[in-house]
Amino acid sequence: MENKNNNQVINESELGILLTLDKNQQRTITKAIGIGGGGINAVNCMYQNIDGVNFVVLDSDRQQLIESPVPNRMLLIPNTTHRSAAEESEADIAALFDDDTKMVIIVAGMGGETGTDTAPVVARIAREKGLLTIGIVTIPFLFEGSQKILKALKGAEDMGEYVDALFIIDNRHLTEIYNDLDQTNTFIKADETLTTVVRSIRDLTIPKGPASYDFNDLNTTLRKGGNAIINSGYAVGEHRVTKAIENALESPLLKNCDIYSSKKVWLTLYYNPDSESPLRMSELNEVHEFMTHFDQDPDVIWIPDHDRTLDNQLKVTVLASGFNVSYKSDLKPLKDSLSQNG
Repeated sequence: MENKNNNQVINESELGILLTLDKNQQRTITKAIGIGGGGINAVNCMYQNIDGVNFVVLDSDRQQLIESPVPNRMLLIPNTTHRSAAEESEADIAALFDDDTKMVIIVAGMGGETGTDTAPVVARIAREKGLLTIGIVTIPFLFEGSQKILKALKGAEDMGEYVDALFIIDNRHLTEIYNDLDQTNTFIKADETLTTVVRSIRDLTIPKGPASYDFNDLNTTLRKGGNAIINSGYAVGEHRVTKAIENALESPLLKNCDIYSSKKVWLTLYYNPDSESPLRMSELNEVHEFMTHFDQDPDVIWIPDHDRTLDNQLKVTVLASGFNVSYKSDLKPLKDSLSQNG
């Protein structure tokens, strides 16, 4: 069976193990694994748009794998459940990390079968190997139905037990931002949102300028970090640090996240050193002002770095972990909807 995207043959006798392996993959510490239809669609987008990451796709749907441009693919054959199939393939999954990998990013859509059941198993295996294990999961759109959303929320809770840090992208709130898009383009925007999260995480291991931060700083912020968010904001002019932070935090995708209860915070301030408005020391007082809003005294990393594409803009990337998340306000109307529908 020939893969029309990368001209590799899938051997039907190799069901349940790694089907293809890109022997020319770059040496990098970051590996992103897309699991199930939603996770694979997102990783396909990332594969085309992000450097410095090795990608893997894993599914029980052979056709989904064949159509993926990602060369590293694994097929699961569930005899009973997807979770049991993943557990039976534990040695093959563990072999995915027998390289330079130090950080595993597991991308899955919650609410279906493969992603919801398999992602926690892959996360457990990665974490048991001592890798920084990050989960990025999506909650379905409202039009996908209450039952699927409730299953997704339970799946996200399960995933949280097996990862160091969990990023929850609630697609229900995407329609607040892109309410004029049709359904197809809305799904594309969802994939782009996941791509932005992974790129932002990757960027925090690769300084753009003279700043001295690396994977160890990211590991400190996310290891056993719990719920996490990452987002960037831009601003110019007076009080641009404060405005950029506010822009990073006002996304509806961060709804239900009490960021001011965070235990760990990382802020990177990107500026153009050649512009008419390089970062001034007096502006750092605005970082201090932002930190006064936190409920406790979190561990903080803040770093100025260069980005010559910004002109006079300032960009702030906020990474926070260990905060409280509550979906309880959403559960009652969802359950009421289920009961009304029989």
